[in-house]
Amino acid sequence: MTPAEQAAQKLETPFSVRRRQRGGRKVVQVSSSVSEMDALRERIRSQSRTVAEHIAADAEAQAFLDDWATPEPLSH
Repeated sequence: MTPAEQAAQKLETPFSVRRRQRGGRKVVQVSSSVSEMDALRERIRSQSRTVAEHIAADAEAQAFLDDWATPEPLSH
């Protein structure tokens, strides 16, 4: 096996497809990666909702966010 083939087999990033694979197996692997990305996006959305609910319910968290998110005026 050539070094290029070995490197292609080690790819674990989303949407990676091994060069040696042909036909339907490529589609299955890409589809699997798309599903993993969708699951990751849903976990991020869920965590974002949790944070937003906490901020909405906690006055101290809201005050912190208001202070942190307000830009300071630029001095010339």
